[in-house]
Amino acid sequence: MKTCYGGIDLGGSYIKAGLLQKDGKKLSKFEIPSGGGVSPVAVKKNLKIAANGLLEIAKQKKLKLAGLGIGSPGTVKYPEGIVTDSTPNIPGWIGTNISKVFTGIKMPIIADNDANCMALGEAIFGAAKGTNSGFYITIGTGIGGAVIQDNKLIRGSTFASGEFGHMVLKADGRKCKAGHRGCVESYTAVPALIAAAKKYSKEYKKTRLKKEQITTFDIFDAFEKNDRAAKKAVEENAYLLGTAIGSIVNLLNPEIVIIGGGLSLSSDKYINLIKKSVFDYAYKAATKNLKIKKAKFGNDAGWIGAACLNVGKL
Repeated sequence: MKTCYGGIDLGGSYIKAGLLQKDGKKLSKFEIPSGGGVSPVAVKKNLKIAANGLLEIAKQKKLKLAGLGIGSPGTVKYPEGIVTDSTPNIPGWIGTNISKVFTGIKMPIIADNDANCMALGEAIFGAAKGTNSGFYITIGTGIGGAVIQDNKLIRGSTFASGEFGHMVLKADGRKCKAGHRGCVESYTAVPALIAAAKKYSKEYKKTRLKKEQITTFDIFDAFEKNDRAAKKAVEENAYLLGTAIGSIVNLLNPEIVIIGGGLSLSSDKYINLIKKSVFDYAYKAATKNLKIKKAKFGNDAGWIGAACLNVGKL
């Protein structure tokens, strides 16, 4: 019987789950609502549904499920899996012992921060394979970050390392969901991009963004067609992200920066704008051999990385 590993990526809106071989081959995947906007009880129920779904798929495929990894938002005490801080997209999740959610499932169960999981997947099997040091970013409803140095995932003394989204971009700036002001997330995550697009759509009469509900798909579709409002919103977003990443590059001097999350899938032109901003603002010595790449696994990076908590460790 072949062995496989399960990965679960918990988000505020959806849970992504899948099975992975030890060599990194994806065997199966699915997505269900997380219940993040309902209650912690609903989230726990849906996590159990996801785990049982993986067990059933493994059974059908005659595979041995040898371990389950879970990537969660917030600061996660590793390897115990206790959420200790900062989960604005899943209210009430702080204090949860994730491993205990899966009582009755007899296999190794490990939980970690979702951005840490994304970094593991990309470092072991993805776009950063073969590198020793990297900075990993997820851009979506929130902004996550993770650091790998000398082939080791840096979790920090209280497991809060890599919180790029809560790095201050503008002192005394916009209020962040986590309660601070001026954070990178407040200016560059999906809600900020949509707000900017709405703002600029009022400045330009000829724009495709003249509607009440604007999505990121609408913005990037218009951006690719040189819509002036969309172009200004996207360029501003990429500029701010790139300057913030540039500060991280100056601090860590990584070999590679990996950009993942939903927005990374939107446009190669967008990624190139971020790259330009990084190289414009980072210290030249720090960017001498720097590579900036889009995450190989896209929206699958979270659950693949979660599975890697059992497949292999950094």
